[in-house]
Amino acid sequence: MSVAPPSPSQRQARSRYQRGMLAWLQQPGDPAGLPEMRAAVRHLEASAGGDFAPFWHSAEVFLRAISDGTLAVDAESRRLCARIDLQMRAALNGSEAPEGGLAEELQQCIRQGAGQLPPVTELISLMAKPEAPDLDAEAVAAWSAAGNAAVAAWNGRGSGDLAPFRRALIDLCAAAMSLNLPETLHLAESLAGVGDLLDAPEAAEDPYLRAAIAAALELLGDTRDLGLPVFAERVAHVAQRLAECRESQRPAVSPTLLRLFAGEIGEQAALMREELACLEPDGEALAESAHCLADHAAHLELDSAEALAQGLAAAIVRAQAGHGFDHPEVREALEAALAELDTMADFLLVAQPLPEATDILEILAQV
Repeated sequence: MSVAPPSPSQRQARSRYQRGMLAWLQQPGDPAGLPEMRAAVRHLEASAGGDFAPFWHSAEVFLRAISDGTLAVDAESRRLCARIDLQMRAALNGSEAPEGGLAEELQQCIRQGAGQLPPVTELISLMAKPEAPDLDAEAVAAWSAAGNAAVAAWNGRGSGDLAPFRRALIDLCAAAMSLNLPETLHLAESLAGVGDLLDAPEAAEDPYLRAAIAAALELLGDTRDLGLPVFAERVAHVAQRLAECRESQRPAVSPTLLRLFAGEIGEQAALMREELACLEPDGEALAESAHCLADHAAHLELDSAEALAQGLAAAIVRAQAGHGFDHPEVREALEAALAELDTMADFLLVAQPLPEATDILEILAQV
């Protein structure tokens, strides 16, 4: 039985795997390489048949285990990643079946890695508990009173009178000096630094500024962690947000929002794959899913994700009006775009800059 020649996207998948592996080998701690490698394997798995499909699945699970930290980055894992690349070359050169024993080796590594990490509760129990410093009780009480006054003044600012809030911040700075903790003084000074911004009506109603102030005031109400590293870490985060507002710079997109969008990508991609598996795919439903992702990406200012989703939506519209969704080149282009979206989701989960999807956009433009 003759083997069909590899498609351009399959050859691009191997190049992508090699780029990712090179980045990963040069710096194993850099998470950017593994998503590239996994995306390449996923693409080959989606287009594979026969004996190769389960092999690519095992390879993808193996790479995910490395990415999750279940498997260690050592000489053995590097060797197996290199053998996966050699298997890609063999497949592109017409091999009808994967190398004997390689899939079993991958699965054996996965089984050995499973369950190696202790439960989270055990890890927490092994952590040394920091001792709370011996703070002056009167200074703590003054800090708490000033914090409560600041919260009350902020919550009662409906009349537009911010003088009580500013007075409370002055008292807060004095209490911070009495505590003699650098982080409390940093927090008080950061709050006082944004006080002048509140004179401008548009600044006082800025949602980012209000959210940053609310986060800072929430810290004032918790005196249990005063003097502990966790309190200093929270102060550093809140102070950074306040500084960004003071400089009239919108804070960077929250990692939580990025993770939520990564989940949205997964859901919409799954819906599109289900629709494409139907006998008569609904082009409008497919385009709606792509437009939904484009809108969300635009809101988060993720330009490459927005461009890919828009390109996918346009290709879907052209396919519906032209060759249809069963045409091999159309199906291959759409699957490549969905695989690229999966890759972008992986990058978002590790808060890495999204890769450009120029090659995928070129493929979509030909639909």
